[in-house]
Amino acid sequence: MPAQYPIRAVAKLTGIAVDTLRAWERRYGAVKPARTPRGRLYNEADVRRLILLQTALEGGHAIGQVATLSDAELQQLALARFPSGRAYRAASESGPRTEFPELSALLDAIESFDSPAINAELGRLALLLSPSELVHKAVLPVMRLTGENWENGTYQVAQEHMFSACVRSLLGGLIRLQRPGNGAARLMLATPSGELHEFGILAAAMLAVEHDFQVTYLGPNLPAPDIISAAGKCAPHVVVLGIMKTNATPLVRQDVDLLALKLPLATELWLGGSGAADVVNGMARSGTFVLEDLVDFARHLTRWKTVRSREAGL
Repeated sequence: MPAQYPIRAVAKLTGIAVDTLRAWERRYGAVKPARTPRGRLYNEADVRRLILLQTALEGGHAIGQVATLSDAELQQLALARFPSGRAYRAASESGPRTEFPELSALLDAIESFDSPAINAELGRLALLLSPSELVHKAVLPVMRLTGENWENGTYQVAQEHMFSACVRSLLGGLIRLQRPGNGAARLMLATPSGELHEFGILAAAMLAVEHDFQVTYLGPNLPAPDIISAAGKCAPHVVVLGIMKTNATPLVRQDVDLLALKLPLATELWLGGSGAADVVNGMARSGTFVLEDLVDFARHLTRWKTVRSREAGL
């Protein structure tokens, strides 16, 4: 049965006051919740539309101007407020809060160690954007700035870890909502021993969900034997490792060599991050790929699915 929410629950989900919700319904017909003896009941579509309307108002529109727009038109208004990765990088030096106030809500919450606010804002964005748009237009820019601020001492490592935990929670929600078809490809993600930065594999996992892969997210800092053991139990078609250049050590190279040796030959091994090329230099194992970036990762997802479809005669 589809979820239904009373008006006070909707007020908490959307951040719109109960009196405002009633006014929008009465004056503008913004949504049409079901009426029951116990009061209004809103479905998921109603909640999504209300969030889109609230986002339009935050962008400077009046409720009377946008209440009659379709959901698709409201979605376009919302998407127009989010930057592309290139635009973000070009403007970041002049201050992302000024250029992109939509991202400032996340940055302000990170600065104040406000985990509930981070989760609420990420949840709002997840309703507005597809997983790919969420990654490229919101999560990656904030991840990048968070990492930069950690490196230059503006942020503490705890803030980076807190944001990672919130994104991990968001990923869990996406996976729970995922409905991959029968025979969906299985993809497992981790980072090797000593690699604590998980932003890359978090973003990759979200993209894999959008491509209908069945995702197993192991997280950071795992020794090769643990990854091999997990792979033996869930039999992934692809194992993805994220490796930063600062962690491309001889020990990590040994771990990667062990994975290449112990993983079934039919299991592809994909390595991403600035240190990936360093640890696979000279490796001759077939089915091993170095990913240039997340765009390249998405291309490999498509390649893999195309190859599998041909093999299955689909």
